[in-house]
Amino acid sequence: MTQIQQTQAREHPSSTQDVADIIMDAASAGHSLAITGNGTRCGFGNPVTASRAMALGGLDSVDFYDPEDLVIRVGAGLTLDALEAMLAAKGQYLPFEPPRYTGLYGTDGARSTVGGAVATALSGPRRILNGAVRDFVLGVEGVNGQGDIFKAGGRTMKNVTGYDLSKLLTGSCGTLAVLTAVTLKVLPAPRAEVTLIVPAQTLEEDAALFRTIRALPLGVGGLARRVSPSGQCEVLIRIEGTEPGVAGNRAVVEGLLQGREGARVVERTESAALWQDVRELTCLAPRADELVWRVNLPGTAMPAFVAEARRAGCISRFFVDWAGGIVFSTMRGVQPEVDVLRYRKMAEKIGAKAMLLRGPDAIRAQFGAFPPITAGLAALAGRTRAAFDPGGLLNPGRMTVQA
Repeated sequence: MTQIQQTQAREHPSSTQDVADIIMDAASAGHSLAITGNGTRCGFGNPVTASRAMALGGLDSVDFYDPEDLVIRVGAGLTLDALEAMLAAKGQYLPFEPPRYTGLYGTDGARSTVGGAVATALSGPRRILNGAVRDFVLGVEGVNGQGDIFKAGGRTMKNVTGYDLSKLLTGSCGTLAVLTAVTLKVLPAPRAEVTLIVPAQTLEEDAALFRTIRALPLGVGGLARRVSPSGQCEVLIRIEGTEPGVAGNRAVVEGLLQGREGARVVERTESAALWQDVRELTCLAPRADELVWRVNLPGTAMPAFVAEARRAGCISRFFVDWAGGIVFSTMRGVQPEVDVLRYRKMAEKIGAKAMLLRGPDAIRAQFGAFPPITAGLAALAGRTRAAFDPGGLLNPGRMTVQA
């Protein structure tokens, strides 16, 4: 049973004041609330059991857009597609390349919202060049669990005194407050883009190549290792920037690839389509009954980790993103109660974090979708949540396994 099926009613606010009124009514009546944008990522995180639901898709305003200052403030319910189209018309883009992952959850990617991107703090392959979503959230407006409206941050990077609530709320999955508007830093889109595709070698050799490329200032906005639709294992290297800059950096990278036969190059729309597949995990091709994992780990540990996990039967298929810093994988889950714990133990042994990106509600409810945290960190998170939402109304259980 999914989160939305469990709820009894769904509210559709059209303003921040509506959100505050709904939360105060819920608090008075003793109701909990499942918070979504348009519900496209309900499979992300732990299952939520709430008596009512609130969908923020109606908060889709554009409060201001200043292309010269590279800043925009929008309602949390504005779709990412609408926002990216608006930015593209001015030659700009979202630097953190937000994934939708709607292919994993069987939902409509065109309905994914900006608020969902900030609440889940997911960043795409371009993170190795530009940074993560948290680096580009300048300000937020939201409502806490007591119905209080607040604003934090502003229009510039250096507009923070005291606690930086914008960064704290990014990635909180709606468990601290309901985001109603966000102010984002945007960047000029690169004028040129090419992707070099070369046959993969061993994991150790490809990881060494990644380290070499990342150590050089080459404008590389994507480094991945995947299996292509034709079944070939290959390395992808995306180079972005100005036309002359891309041409020069491409020549340097091609020099590093000497000795690797079979290289080819795709440009512009073909390159963009390829990286969209990487961003949305299309190249992982998970079957409906498979668990999907995302493991953040030191790039140097990636080859040994993958080899051990494959020997143990914890990985069916995988691909590598962020220059080896993240491994996406599938698991058949024949004995999920054993395999989930074993896979996490392998990750913890090397200082990695294994998140269950997709799995049945029962598995995520029992073991938690997010990697375990220390007792000290859990206590700090509990105190933080109690300060924002003392009644535990907002998305109960989304980030913590409920007793």
